[in-house]
Amino acid sequence: MKKTRKIFKDPLSQKDQYMLLPLSVNDFITEDSEARIIDEIINSMDHSELIGKYTGGGASAYNPIMLLKILIYAGCNGIRSSRVIEKLLHKDLEYMYLSEMSKPNFRTISDFRKDNLEALENVFRETVKMSMKMGIVLLKHVSVDGTRLEANVSKDNSFNKERLEKALERAENRISEIMAEWDEADKEEDKLYGDSNGRDIKDSLRKAEARKKKLEEIKAEMEKEGINTIGWTDKDSRLMKTKGGVRAGYNLQAVVDSESQIIIANEVSQESADNGLLPDMLEEAKKNTGEKPEIVTADGGYYSPESLKYADKENVDLYIPNKRGQEEQKNKFKYDESKDVYICPAGNELTYYKTRKRGDYTCRLYRLKCGSCPLSTTCEHANKSRKVEKWVRLDGQLQDAMAKKVSSPEGKKIYKQRMSIIEPVFGNIKHNKGFNKLRLRGLDGVDIEWNLGCIWHNIGKILRYWAERKVLLGI
Repeated sequence: MKKTRKIFKDPLSQKDQYMLLPLSVNDFITEDSEARIIDEIINSMDHSELIGKYTGGGASAYNPIMLLKILIYAGCNGIRSSRVIEKLLHKDLEYMYLSEMSKPNFRTISDFRKDNLEALENVFRETVKMSMKMGIVLLKHVSVDGTRLEANVSKDNSFNKERLEKALERAENRISEIMAEWDEADKEEDKLYGDSNGRDIKDSLRKAEARKKKLEEIKAEMEKEGINTIGWTDKDSRLMKTKGGVRAGYNLQAVVDSESQIIIANEVSQESADNGLLPDMLEEAKKNTGEKPEIVTADGGYYSPESLKYADKENVDLYIPNKRGQEEQKNKFKYDESKDVYICPAGNELTYYKTRKRGDYTCRLYRLKCGSCPLSTTCEHANKSRKVEKWVRLDGQLQDAMAKKVSSPEGKKIYKQRMSIIEPVFGNIKHNKGFNKLRLRGLDGVDIEWNLGCIWHNIGKILRYWAERKVLLGI
């Protein structure tokens, strides 16, 4: 009898076959699995603050460290939806491993995320401390930057004063139109409606009046808070320029270390402009690391007298260009410190005239009667009385020193590194992690989301070095 040749391998365990010895989920996870490493990383952190929130009583709660692990693992893989996470807990082995077969529903996951701002801030600081111990944060050079993300507010619910006034005017006009239609309907009811009872006009009026009431509430809120813009469904948001245009949004700030692009400080601002944020960001970085960075770079949006004074007072080696100052340099007026005069492009001297207020600043005013100077018609400092004036703020020494430092060959070389330090970080968070629009509302909600985004980024960086450097953490 001819033997049948075996073509296919037998299954190791048929679907309906019982195993003699039950397997654990651990058996299905490879040693180098990202889930296994994240489990180790989270277990090595101090979670006393998070655990301390749970006092017991009533039904037992899910372990918050387990919920934290699945949130971080999901975020590292670009998943932010609590409903998607719930599904993965039922069918993905790595999620089962991290949850130890627990199956919290999406509401439990979502509530945990919304209710633990302080705990998430602490986890972020733990990633910074861990990175320092592992030697992947050295504070040799840090860069500061921000990105503006659209809030969870529709365009129709975003207002500034001008847009609000126009919307109120349209609402009032619409009510007047409907009332006029109603008056006409009363006169020619049968002709206008036939079998209709005019309910459509009543519904239109009710909607128009509700719209007007809502707009009046928005106006009252803006006046009460003293703000010029508002996102009505997220009152903490402000109108600012985002990738999608001018929208209600938030300004998400970060300080990034150059060694491995670890975020060492983060903050959420309601201000569209960056120029008042640098001191606070550097203070936060110092708080998280316990040290001052050796070099700090930031783009021209952070340039302000307060930034320069802070750097001078704290002895921070700051590199930050002044966009306005760069324009002024085109005028080529040079200062002679020994004579206290400015020399114009024609070689004439502007001498000190007096000290005056100009807006919010106190300035030294330098003047020159230029007479028949051939450059007077093109000189940007010349006025109608054929005088050249140059206003110099009293804190101008810091400005001049910064301009010289940034424009020097060494300064240009250092400042050029800024983009390669911080821009890839925002690219990773927004594009690789899917963090391109905010989902939670309110300042606290956005703070939670941004802390999570920064944690996801930092954990992703730590993963690269974990195997070879975890020994530095005593693991």
